[in-house]
Amino acid sequence: MAIKLLSEKHKLYIKEGALNRSMLRKAVERAIDRKTQRDFYIFSPPGLGKTYTCNQVFSQKNIVPVEIKGNTSLFGFVCDLASIMSRRDPKDHIFLFIDDCDNLLLNVDSVNTLKIGLDENKLVYNKQLAAQYNQLEEWQQEDLDMFRKTGRNGVEIPLNNLTIIWCSNYRLKDQTSSANAKSDNAYVKSINEEALRRRLNARDYDVQGETLWGWIADCVLNETPPNMKSATKQQLQQIVVWMFDNWARCKEHNISYAEKLYEEMQLDPVDYLTAWEFDYLINE
Repeated sequence: MAIKLLSEKHKLYIKEGALNRSMLRKAVERAIDRKTQRDFYIFSPPGLGKTYTCNQVFSQKNIVPVEIKGNTSLFGFVCDLASIMSRRDPKDHIFLFIDDCDNLLLNVDSVNTLKIGLDENKLVYNKQLAAQYNQLEEWQQEDLDMFRKTGRNGVEIPLNNLTIIWCSNYRLKDQTSSANAKSDNAYVKSINEEALRRRLNARDYDVQGETLWGWIADCVLNETPPNMKSATKQQLQQIVVWMFDNWARCKEHNISYAEKLYEEMQLDPVDYLTAWEFDYLINE
């Protein structure tokens, strides 16, 4: 079976992808090195290795971040933050890594609360706690109680000596988005997101098409994912070139997709191209 190799055109796209990934890495490094600067918000489409890159930079700098991960409500985020801040040594600088918590950004109140929190350097949650509070574990209640004000609802959690690095699959709205909002509710949410964006050091890697392919190919070829470590250089090239040739029909556009193709290549070294054609492309 003939193995397709990289053409000069492919190499140009990979070079562009490598540049984008290098900018992502440098953004994380700057966020870690400049503790006094604004918190960082990093966006790219899902499955491009944002989390992997962040963790790699943390490891290289011998830093263990405190992590909040996965879908969470604003109240859940407040509880997590209360536990983190109540158990810390105030003299220590903390790196808070928020990963895949995109659900926090889908609600106007949540976005506004985060925006005000960055302005005032404290996260204020003013809602009644009774029902939600009673469902918490005792240790969680104790953590929240440290930040409750006598005679007042809610909690106030200081954000001193804290750097937040946020990786997200959700792109915060900007001025263009606000101008193009089609309803009053969409406009209100958009301007709040725009305000939150101004308070963060936002980095958008909104890569698409050949640039997105170049990003994935650079990762696969030059920083091989763990599940592909046993692949030969020719096999890796075959995978990324096949993705390029079939880009419009690929069911996914991410690094995990390349890993799935390699799994098929291992399972059926003779007829893997047939499996790729029937199982991993959109039928026309």
